[in-house]
Amino acid sequence: MKTNSLLLPLFLLLSVVTATHAATDATLPPELDGSMMPYDFSKVDSFPEIPDGLEPVHISYVARHGARYLSSPKKIEKIYSVLNEANAERRLSDEGEAFLKYLDAVADSTDGRWGLLSPVGIEEQKRLGTDMARMFPALLNRGKVKEISTFVPRVIMTMYEFNHWLELKHQDLEIYTSSGHQNDSLLYSFDTFSNYRDFRDSGEWKEVYDDYVARHVSPEPARRLFSEFDGKDKKLRDLTMEMYGVLQGNRAAGFQAPSTRWFTVEEYRQCYNASNLKHYLRNTPNPLDPYCASATAMLIKRIISDADQALTSKEPASERNVFSGYFGHAETLLPLFAVMNIPGCYYPMTNYELLDSKWKLQDITPLGANLTLIFMRDSDGVAYVYLRHNGQNVPAYPGAPDLIKWSDLKAYWLQRISSFSRPKARLL
Repeated sequence: MKTNSLLLPLFLLLSVVTATHAATDATLPPELDGSMMPYDFSKVDSFPEIPDGLEPVHISYVARHGARYLSSPKKIEKIYSVLNEANAERRLSDEGEAFLKYLDAVADSTDGRWGLLSPVGIEEQKRLGTDMARMFPALLNRGKVKEISTFVPRVIMTMYEFNHWLELKHQDLEIYTSSGHQNDSLLYSFDTFSNYRDFRDSGEWKEVYDDYVARHVSPEPARRLFSEFDGKDKKLRDLTMEMYGVLQGNRAAGFQAPSTRWFTVEEYRQCYNASNLKHYLRNTPNPLDPYCASATAMLIKRIISDADQALTSKEPASERNVFSGYFGHAETLLPLFAVMNIPGCYYPMTNYELLDSKWKLQDITPLGANLTLIFMRDSDGVAYVYLRHNGQNVPAYPGAPDLIKWSDLKAYWLQRISSFSRPKARLL
């Protein structure tokens, strides 16, 4: 297996840091990486056979960017400041000194690539683009592809990497892309709508989250970094969550997977559960979030409009729009999938102790997450839709038929939008 030479220093250092524990350490479960879990291709279903009398005519594809490096140095700066101060005062344990070396290695290996797609993310898009091209060779043999993305470089690169492998198989496609702030209201609504942004920064969710962390997250992973620590357990719990925030990104970056060197499985699971709850409270329709449903409504209506235009087009096959793409972030997809009511993506509840058994971030929006809508038409011009969520065939919503009339699905989505009759998000 080839190894990126730029990452060798990290692998070498990690091997030294963990050498004395190699006999007893175990790799932590990848699903507990939560929002930073790479795409799981082992769960991908084969596409069901297209019924006789139906012809594929259009695809809509909504996707999160692929696996990436840590988004910024801020992820480790908070831990650095605490550990460096303790190191200067000779209060670090052997564990703490080793974790400080680990942070140095992560920073050195990520320098200049904060937030960018990693080799893992690039490979994800190769597989996703290639699989899409193979799945619908007749439909994608020619025609137009129209896609939009946010302004964030990793999202733009995700779109282009996906297109590279799509175009490689179908070189007669005409691909038109748009990336930038002009797409913010559709794909970056979590920051574009002022009251939604303010809620995500400091809304009611924060009190619920802080209480959950205080009751469920162990301070011990952080405590083990110090030979002595005079602060309160809250500081240790916060530091434990910061440690988790760095370690959960190892696999996505292509680094050595996190292990029981720093967390027991249960301690890591506690952090995952807290992170899972935080994403749920900030990014999905729930009793505390009054804005995200209206903020994501614009994207749903755009998907409907683009599909309708493609389905009613009278243009020749070579001129028709055969593929519409929308590339964003987990914060783009989480509210979208919840309002659409994709199975497993919407669970209104106030008993947050049960959340991890009902709503699982790594199943909804892993890195590279996507929702594919395959539109088919019969000889009378009636359109039907198949849905695939992260490569798995799913009904459009719980209880819906596997193959649903497009007119019925549109009506359902619009009804869902109107059912969230709460204060509207204000566009900046």
